[in-house]
Amino acid sequence: MSKHEILSWTSIASSATVIFFYVLFFFGMPGFLAEHEASLTKIFVNTFWIVLAIELFIGLTEHRSNVDKDERDYQIEAFGHKFAYSFVMVILVIMLVQLFLAPILGQANETYSSIYSLSTLRHVLFLTILGSSLIKRITMVYHYRKLA
Repeated sequence: MSKHEILSWTSIASSATVIFFYVLFFFGMPGFLAEHEASLTKIFVNTFWIVLAIELFIGLTEHRSNVDKDERDYQIEAFGHKFAYSFVMVILVIMLVQLFLAPILGQANETYSSIYSLSTLRHVLFLTILGSSLIKRITMVYHYRKLA
């Protein structure tokens, strides 16, 4: 397993924990998981600290032994960027279509759409950015495994 693949795995774990805590903090724990909240929080906190330590270790050792990327690494990174960019564009198009259709649909749309509020827009954009990072790294791990 190369350093780039390890960094991709740790990035997946850190993005997943940040998404978990973000959703937990702003939207709350679902009712059926309320009794497991303490254990889930403990697992994700421990995962976050372990991942942070691994990323710091890789970052510090990478500067010492500057490992060059080869053609395969650039190609795999390009695949990751492609899928992440596509994800961001799909979400943005959905948001824009919803915003453009809102005046046409009128009151009926207000009961089903909550994109009007600025806070909801911020949540959607933040989760889109984290989701695109997650998709990029998952795609990279997939291609590292596929081409290995």
